[in-house]
Formats: sequence, structure tokens, C-alpha cells
Amino acid sequence: MVNKLELDSTLEALRSFRVRALFGGEKEIIECGKITREEWEKLLDFVVDDETERRKVLLTVKKLGGASLPQLEKELGMSNFSIQKHLRLLEYEGLVEKSSESGSEAVYKPILKEPSRPPFEKIKFIVDEKLCVDCGACVSYCPTNAITIVDEAPVIDEDKCIGCGICNSVACPRTFLYLDVLRHYVKGEPCKLDQEPIAGYKSALAAQTMKEEIRKVCQDGGIVTSILTYLFDHNLIDGALVVKKRGENWASEPVVVTNKGELLETAGTKYVVTPTLVGLEKAKKMGLKKIAVVGTPCQVQAVRKAQVFSSAFQEIMGNIVLIIGIFCMENFSYQNMKKIVEEYCKVNLENARKMDINKGQFSVHIKSGERSSVPIKDITGLARTACHVCPDLTNELADIAVGSIGSPPSWSTVLIRTEKGEEIFQKAQEEGYLTSKPLEESETGLLLLIKLARGKRKRNLEKLESKRTEGKYATHF
Repeated sequence: MVNKLELDSTLEALRSFRVRALFGGEKEIIECGKITREEWEKLLDFVVDDETERRKVLLTVKKLGGASLPQLEKELGMSNFSIQKHLRLLEYEGLVEKSSESGSEAVYKPILKEPSRPPFEKIKFIVDEKLCVDCGACVSYCPTNAITIVDEAPVIDEDKCIGCGICNSVACPRTFLYLDVLRHYVKGEPCKLDQEPIAGYKSALAAQTMKEEIRKVCQDGGIVTSILTYLFDHNLIDGALVVKKRGENWASEPVVVTNKGELLETAGTKYVVTPTLVGLEKAKKMGLKKIAVVGTPCQVQAVRKAQVFSSAFQEIMGNIVLIIGIFCMENFSYQNMKKIVEEYCKVNLENARKMDINKGQFSVHIKSGERSSVPIKDITGLARTACHVCPDLTNELADIAVGSIGSPPSWSTVLIRTEKGEEIFQKAQEEGYLTSKPLEESETGLLLLIKLARGKRKRNLEKLESKRTEGKYATHF
């Protein structure tokens, strides 16, 4: 027999914004052709079940007049992680608030007044606040193809939009993004942001490719290309989402590569914002079933957000075998990158062979063999505004995170974060794709990486708090 809480929660779920919008948009979604009717039904079932669980949490909080996580676990018999996830989303919707501390446990209380804004409004407000990271996730996850990227920002076609809020609730890494919840999902146990500046990792390494064809085209140690090559060689993936340089003017584009030859053409870092995650939709259209994603922290945040808050939608878009994250202090629009190279470094963009950021300098390597540099502090103001509210330098949510900070020239710094990442890295090393050694715990090695990561987190969380005190919308961490 269904108990009263189950019945009330189901009724509340069926009246919820997400269920009504998804159900009401059936015709538009199916006619669009991005997902099949079977996939739409699967997604609707997931949303109903997910909302029912969330309403159970909300109704129990209301019944108790406030509750801590342990109290809710006891009352509901749900896992700590599931309750935490639902509470954080209820916070975002303006239905509960974290109140006074009861010992070491926060108490969540119901908010009785009506929310001041729609629960999952369209992401135009993110663009207006200059918080958009141009990751491309909203394009891939929109079920009616209502979103396109124009001038490095999403634009919504109101004639196609059904107001489902998926761009907000599933895709965007700047609407709500609870890093503690996402890191718990990746690590498998609770995390504390202030105590882990580079987050949890299984091993910190300096690594280098063993493949000559990769060494000729790679940025530093060639680790990203080496790992993807291993995955292709062993048929563990049939596609990878990466970024490719388009011509000699250093414009970049997101691509889905399906073999080693295509992969080698994408090697090297491009310091230009690129909507890599539009590749999720491309991969689905191509019929690819097993994909790897290479992305910056904000892009990886978007993927993990979908996995945590709408796992059914992520499964529909494809099975992600591995997430490789790139270290990122900040990124630039194409026009500002061009300005840095040509006005600050005095190099014609078409003469640039390679760019890198190292030891506080942005450097342009010229085809003639020379190099021109500018201090990072002189150009940080040219970075995208959204970069200045991101607290993640080392790609905390990736399976394997890769960068150059802390390693000698021609080597890459690698943080192995998950069991999946550890298994793949070790097998690639055993089979001669790469070599590695422990990252030195020195002022120029691991300690430098920790120092820079802690600095970025502190600066950018302060900027977020400043936006909140000004009464402006700011993303949640």
C-alpha cells in the first residue's frame, strides 16, 4: 500500500515545473528529432521519479519544521548523497534554506514565502550577467534545438523554446553548481573545499608521451593525446570531444574525432574559449556510443552536473567512458587572444607556432624559433568575465587532470582522480604509450600547484561573494 508521504510527493512532483514543461512539450520535442519518443519517455520517467524523491525531502523538512541530514536519512531511508543533492537543489529553487548549526550539522528549514524568481528560468540571465563560459552544454541538452552559439554566447530561439528549463537545471555550469556535491559524486565521499585546494587525487605525477608521432605535435608532455590514442587503439571509445585549430589564424572549433589520425590534428593547447560540449549532440547524431571528453574545468563541471542532477539525460546523450580535464587559470575570447598575441607580444598571429602559459608569462612561440612573452598580470583583465568567478584551477571533477604547472619542460603534470582514470592511465603506461614519475613536492612542483590553486579559489570565491552583496545574481558553489 502506498503511504501518504509517497502519494503526496508524487502528486507534488506531477505539478512541478519540470514535469509539466517536459510533458507539455512532447510534440515539439519529438518533432525536433533530437531524442526519440522512447528516449523522451525515459527522460519523463526519470524526472517524475527524481521530483518525487525531492518532494519527499521537502515535505519531510516541512513536517519537522527543519531537519539535519542525519535526521532526514533516518526519516526517509535515503542515502546521504541523495538527500544532500535534493536539498541543494531545493535551496536553489528557494524552497529551503540552510539555517543555524546544530552541533556540527547544518539544519535545513522550509521557506514559506513564494520564490522570488522562476525555479529554472532560461539561461539568458547568465549571459546578461557575463557569467556564460561558452561551454556549449546548453546547445546539446536543449531538447528542441532552440539554442545556438552566436559570438561566443548562447542565443535562444523563442519560437522553438518550450520553457522546460533544461538549459538551467541540467546543462549550465553557472546557474547552480554545488562543487561539494559534485566532488562527493566523483570522489565517493564528502569533500571540504577549504581543505583541499586541488581536491582529492590518487596520485600526482609528471608524465611524458612515449610515441614519437605525438611528441612532434604535442603541447607539453602529450599526455591527453597519448591516453586518447590508447583508448582508440583498444576500441574503448569510438569518439572523443576535443578542440581543433581552424587555419593559421588560430580560430578554434569543437570537433568529434573518431580515429588517431584525426586526433593528431587536434594536439596542442588553444587559449580561446570553444563550446566543446556541442560535441555531445554531434556524437549522438553520429551514432557514437562510447565517448571521451576533454575539457576545461567549467566544461567538466557541466558534464558532471548533468550526471548528478539528470543522469537519464546524460545517458541519452552518450556513455562517457573517460573525462580528461585541462588545468585552466583563465581563458580568452578569440578577439582578446588575437590582441594579446599581436598587440602585447608583437607577433603576427599567422606566424605563431605554439602558445603557452608558464612561470607567470603568456608566451608565443614563433615559427622562426623565437619566442615573445607578456606577464600574465598584464593581460588578466582580457580574460572572460566568467573566468573570474571559477574557483577550480586543476579540474577537480575530471577522471584525469592534466596541465603544465609543476613539471619540467616537455613533461605534463597529471592528477589521477578516480579509479577509472587510474586504471586507464596505468594500462596506457604499461603498454608503452607514456611514462611517468612522481611529481616533485617542491616549491616548483606540487607545492607551486597547490599555491596557485588555493590563490585562484580564494580570489574568485571572494568575487562571487562581492556580486552577491551587490544584489546581483551569482552562481552557487
